Amino acid sequence: MFASVLLQYNSSTRAYNTNARFRWEYQPGSEIFVVYTDERDTTKPGYPDLKNRAFVVKANKLFRF
Repeated sequence: MFASVLLQYNSSTRAYNTNARFRWEYQPGSEIFVVYTDERDTTKPGYPDLKNRAFVVKANKLFRF
């Protein structure tokens, strides 16, 4: 299992980006990924506006012959 989070600020667009990833290798060569990402605009005062959001689940399985 592995988890990571990346937070970025883009000063030219004044936006925050968040990317969180969880990876689980349940068998050698076979994995499940869960990824969450969003982007928020900070040009207006108050709580940042949501510009983009995604939640993705990916699974792969290694077949041996």
